[in-house]
Formats: sequence, structure tokens, C-alpha cells
Amino acid sequence: MEDFPTRIADFLERITDKVRSMTVDRVARILTFMALGLVATMLVGLAFVFFLVGLMRIAGELVRKVYDGRLYMEIAYAIVGGLFLALGALLWSKRTTPSPPEEAT
Repeated sequence: MEDFPTRIADFLERITDKVRSMTVDRVARILTFMALGLVATMLVGLAFVFFLVGLMRIAGELVRKVYDGRLYMEIAYAIVGGLFLALGALLWSKRTTPSPPEEAT
């Protein structure tokens, strides 16, 4: 009978550890991955914005050296837009078509 309080305490500790491992630990792991994914997404987005700004500056300077008019930035925008249009057309042509769903019989 003297062992009864120790057994009850151990039983309660096992139950709380099991409940914590099934709930809090899983949620903590998911939240960690979500936070890291959010940070990675923001960094990739920032890198993409810097890439676009650099691309526009390079295209603007190249057009300004060739064409010494007032509309050189509009031409640079058209060049970069054309590059994105060509890339989009290439990706569109490489896409796969989904298979039609099977009819239930």
C-alpha cells in the first residue's frame, strides 16, 4: 500500500507525457516549419524584387546607350515584358494536360 502514491504519480506523469507528445509537440513542430517557410518565402520574394529591379536597370541602361531618346525606359519595359512573355509561352507549351476523370459505372 505504501507504493500506491508513487504508482499514481508515475501513471499521471505517463498520461500527461503521452497527451503532450500527441498534441503540443506536434503543433510546435508544425508551427516551426510554418515560421521557417514564411521567412524563406519572404526572402525569396525580396530576392525576386531585387532581381526585377536589377533587370530593369540593366535593360534601361542598354537601351539608353543604343537609343538616345526620351522613351528609353518604356522600351526597356517592353523588352523585359517580352522576355517574360516568351518565358511564359515556353512554360505554357511544356505543361501537361490532366487526364479526364474516369466515369463511375
